[in-house]
Amino acid sequence: MRLKIGLFLLAILCVSLACNNAGVPPVNTANANTNTTNSAANTNAASNSAAPTKEALTAREKQAFEAWKGKDGKFFDTFLIPNFVMMDGGYRGDKVSTAKMISENPCEVKSYAMSDEQVTNVSPQVAVITMKVTADTTCEGKKMPSPVTSVSVYVRDGSEWKGAYHTEIPITTPDAKPGPPPPPAPASAAPKSDAALAATLIEREKFIWDAWKTHDKAKIEEFVTSGASAVGMMGDRMAAKADIVKSWTEPCDVKDIKISNEHAVEISPGVALFLYKGTANGKCGDFTVMPQWATTVYVKEGDTWKGAFFVAAPA
Repeated sequence: MRLKIGLFLLAILCVSLACNNAGVPPVNTANANTNTTNSAANTNAASNSAAPTKEALTAREKQAFEAWKGKDGKFFDTFLIPNFVMMDGGYRGDKVSTAKMISENPCEVKSYAMSDEQVTNVSPQVAVITMKVTADTTCEGKKMPSPVTSVSVYVRDGSEWKGAYHTEIPITTPDAKPGPPPPPAPASAAPKSDAALAATLIEREKFIWDAWKTHDKAKIEEFVTSGASAVGMMGDRMAAKADIVKSWTEPCDVKDIKISNEHAVEISPGVALFLYKGTANGKCGDFTVMPQWATTVYVKEGDTWKGAFFVAAPA
């Protein structure tokens, strides 16, 4: 079976990487600083009118991790939003399947530590928290990869922040030795994709992939929101738009691109998740462009959907 480890879900199966593809096109590792907005301008404002603090979201992550560790699937009945999506490579799980997996969790966690938490505020109702997680975890006698970069998307529900998406990327380096290929993913159990939204967002993905292919800096800057951040296939993180734009305009020789296996869901008014498989035929420097299971968090600015957060896992 596919073994899992996770903050409030499951974990990514151990894979070795040979190319630093990230976000949408390849992204290089960069030191990232949180772009969390901790506004205290109005101390009398209601809790549901302020951006979440890093401490608040970290506390939610710890609650969820403890529930996962204790095989408390019922906790996730109220912790996750109805159209929650979990990504583990090509597998996509929904709220019901995730809670069931957690209740049947075959893992033992001896210790864990969370560090380097960084928050990206996508909208007043949506925030993303990323962090480094180091854990001593064994699932059915097998050690799980550690450390990993954890990615969780939260949506405001009244005064609470609830889980809308989760994935984890093992932290590695470009010179890591290739490991065995992962086993085939089980059948996905994600919420039904919004076909109309998917048709719109696949065109936006093609737009940015083509801009990367042609090194069109103006189009890339137009597509990426001002507070955007990204997590790449080596678990590397970038928290500045300028770094993302710089990385996506670095020299690459790409012949063609393909977007497939698309899945779209709106998690809050004007904010959507778009999951897909991206492949490209080409090289960036000495590295062959690797296929990726990717997710873009989109936010609607006026009539245009733009990328606010990017994450990729090796496919």
